[in-house]
Amino acid sequence: MSSEAFAGMWVLLAVCALYITTSAGMIAFNKYLMHEGRFPYATTMVLIHSGFSAFCALMLFLIKPSLFPSLTDPDQKVSIDRSLILHGALPIAFLFSIQLVLSNTAYLHSSLAFLQMMKESNLVLVYVFSLIAALETFGWNKILLIAMIIFATMLTIHGELNFSWTGFVIQGSGQLFESAKIVMQAVLLSSAGHKLDVLTYVIVVMPLCFCVLGAILFALVYVHPLENLRTPEWKDIVAWWPVLLANATVAFALNLSIALFMKKSSAVGFILAGIAKDAAIVLSGVLALSESISLQQLFGFTLQLGLIWVWSLMKMFPNKFDGGILSGLMKLAFEPAVESKSLLNPSVAFDGDSESPEARYGTAGDQGKACRPD
Repeated sequence: MSSEAFAGMWVLLAVCALYITTSAGMIAFNKYLMHEGRFPYATTMVLIHSGFSAFCALMLFLIKPSLFPSLTDPDQKVSIDRSLILHGALPIAFLFSIQLVLSNTAYLHSSLAFLQMMKESNLVLVYVFSLIAALETFGWNKILLIAMIIFATMLTIHGELNFSWTGFVIQGSGQLFESAKIVMQAVLLSSAGHKLDVLTYVIVVMPLCFCVLGAILFALVYVHPLENLRTPEWKDIVAWWPVLLANATVAFALNLSIALFMKKSSAVGFILAGIAKDAAIVLSGVLALSESISLQQLFGFTLQLGLIWVWSLMKMFPNKFDGGILSGLMKLAFEPAVESKSLLNPSVAFDGDSESPEARYGTAGDQGKACRPD
């Protein structure tokens, strides 16, 4: 291996570690704040995230416009017009905002590890919604994998030591909004030909999220307060503002690490990093937050991750799986890897269409992940 290739490998590993660390850190940080004795106000916390991310993205655009190729590169430029905003970005921002509020509120009722295990079942919801939107085709191999993922998810739910129906319902509702958002993004990107880079997505969607969340907060304060969506007093914000600022900084840093990793990594590498990230989130809940998981949950979660990896392989190498799942895995294991999608080729340029876990779902992916709780 040449010195240049060796250096590139270490850069890739460093960027991968940065992505996994910031992603898992973001989740653990949110869980820490969403505690009765700290700042259990999901709507306000996510409002701060979206406003801070939008501001930082704008400053970054003014300082270095080249980081936003969808806005500045003639070959990649996307027209940010009325149609894109009203028919794409605004509905996505609405679904994104509701998802963030619900997912963060769920931290008040359930453990971080349990919620992360539930999130792995998003693949099932996205596949069903994609079938409805005609973005996916029906296949028995896919149905078999879906059934196995549902079984693995049920193992994690039934194995939960401190099960909360409230947390389960809130998290499940959040996942419905998230899955609908992912499919809506896929419809937008496939039908209109839009392909926003990560940071452009942030600068377009986050201000809209801020407006949507501001309207929700106004309704909670002045129209109809909800017990599960409490709002803080000014003294709470003053008391916690340094921590909230640090939390928002990590949220924006996550966007930067995603953008950097997508530029350096391959599609396969990004999916592998996403699986490692999911495992790190569960591990951080167990080690850093002293949460407990059962052996049944551990088995179910491991099975979930393995099945999601198989799903990802099916999406990237569909021809290999014509003879069935087992046959496809055998072909990938023993036949020479093909073209640029080699499982052993870390230098493949990632096209930026997919984001973990969206890359596993096979839809056009979530191009921005600011404040996202998973």
